[in-house]
Amino acid sequence: MGILPYYLHQLDPVSGTHTFAVSDAEAIGIYTELLARLPGYLAPKLVREQAGALSKTPL
Repeated sequence: MGILPYYLHQLDPVSGTHTFAVSDAEAIGIYTELLARLPGYLAPKLVREQAGALSKTPL
């Protein structure tokens, strides 16, 4: 497809998403495993959107 991933989002805590929620520590663990398998240019940034923040916040 020629599309490079840019962000990997931590789930927003909204109604109905609790089934898919993981803790920040677990998300970072999964992300670390992902980084070990991908070349650097294919590694997205692990982020979260926070209300009132001007941009996405890296985890």
